[in-house]
Amino acid sequence: MDCLPESLPDVRERVRRHRGDAESLHILGVMLAERGEFRRSFVCHCAAAAYQPEEAKYLFHSGSAALTLGRADDAAWYLDKALSIDPGHAEAWQTRGQLYGDLLDLPDEAFRCYARAIELGPDENLFIHQSAARSMLNGRGHGAAATRLREAMPPGADPLNADRGLALALTEIGCYDDAVPIFHGVLRQQPGDQVSMRGLAEVCTAQRDWRGAQSWYEQAMAAGNDTLTVICYLLHLSRLGDFDHARQLYHSHDLGKPIGSPVGSAVRRWQGQDLRGKTLRLIGGDRYFGDALQYVRFARQAKEAGAHVVLQAPKRLRSLLSTVAGVDLVVAPHDPTPPLDYEAVAFWMLWEMSVPVEEMICRGPYLQAPADLREQWRRRIMSTAGINVGIVWCGSPKLKLDRFRYRSMQVSDLRPLAAKRGVTLYSLQCGEGRTELLDANPPFPAIDLAPDFPNTAAIIEALDLVVTVDTSIAHLAGALGKRTFLMLPYNADFRWMADRDDTPWYPATRLFRQTRPGQWSDVVAAVGRALEQ
Repeated sequence: MDCLPESLPDVRERVRRHRGDAESLHILGVMLAERGEFRRSFVCHCAAAAYQPEEAKYLFHSGSAALTLGRADDAAWYLDKALSIDPGHAEAWQTRGQLYGDLLDLPDEAFRCYARAIELGPDENLFIHQSAARSMLNGRGHGAAATRLREAMPPGADPLNADRGLALALTEIGCYDDAVPIFHGVLRQQPGDQVSMRGLAEVCTAQRDWRGAQSWYEQAMAAGNDTLTVICYLLHLSRLGDFDHARQLYHSHDLGKPIGSPVGSAVRRWQGQDLRGKTLRLIGGDRYFGDALQYVRFARQAKEAGAHVVLQAPKRLRSLLSTVAGVDLVVAPHDPTPPLDYEAVAFWMLWEMSVPVEEMICRGPYLQAPADLREQWRRRIMSTAGINVGIVWCGSPKLKLDRFRYRSMQVSDLRPLAAKRGVTLYSLQCGEGRTELLDANPPFPAIDLAPDFPNTAAIIEALDLVVTVDTSIAHLAGALGKRTFLMLPYNADFRWMADRDDTPWYPATRLFRQTRPGQWSDVVAAVGRALEQ
């Protein structure tokens, strides 16, 4: 067996014993962020910066942690301080660009930061070029953005990166017709450019041109062995239901490697070895709840193969996921674990295993709420007459710039459902969307609950129906076997496949897709008609 990485209690003990150890505080902050404990992470990074105020590294991470929490003033102070010490810190300039672009809505200042990051590392990170282009597209035409982007390129930089970044930014906000000629322009100058081929495949996918997407992915694959291209093609094939081809691609390109922690080494990767009597860490996710809820079902296959299954999942899901068949122990990232023989990423198990896909994903409910909470919420909700419907309208705010693929809506978009006779709405919304509900004018007629995951699971079991956008509650309701109406954007995630209103992942879930990019009215109207049936 390989040695285990340092656990969270180990680092906490070191911090306790050695007051003023900035590096240990920094490592603790990194670990806490990987568990989704962002406020505690911010405190640790700030403490490290306080102990070593002339070290740009600790100031930068404090600013990044503040940005994650949406604390714009703190983020600006720490990032500016870091840059005053190390003006050549490219990542700090990039993060400062995110601050001014995403939180403060100052696109010109954001562009200046991204341009400086490009100057310091012109060809290392195409995402910076894309972010700079996004800043320039704020209220400007793409022609003006292209000119300014090229002007910002430092001497010696690849000018095509400005075009690639602009085309990717245009694709991101749904301006597909504007992006296509730019991608083709890059290909004329650099035939075989995989970024442009993948971009054109994404445009075809967004426009539901499956054949066109297939052609561009095949051309990109022929141009060279690029891991991102392979992954995008694999997901495209899975979207179309061609899992056999996707599995061949997965194995021929050795995908599925776990990402090692920055503070410790990973144990051996499971690739079909005999699991009888072995301990397997199944990595269900860290910050993203939906993936952990969806792919935890694969613990059953590992258990049936004879493994002792240690599931690694976001901290807030630990108690709930312990009810899943096949799971022996649930830990959050960096929790102590027993000695491990193998590890595998749950997301990749669909393609790793030789079990028929239908057998892996077309099983019944595999999750249940705690019994005491189930009874408590059943009594509270059964007193309401008519149909009791849970609603969720907002996912992660990090996708707000993606207007055609964006999975969220405004709570006001759901008012037609509130007007249905005999329907009582219960809000299961958390995060920023909950504030929108509480501040609605006129007041939105939904009972606000916003509990933790175990209580939410119990509430869902007591409801008649859940109506939700593509976020973690969709997976929670599906895993519980609850009847669910899932409202999807025009360019939906690959897992919901193409051109169907059902899903093999969750037999009780019905899909409602946008008929026009960015427009939710038709979706809500269709959901309303289904409620009346």
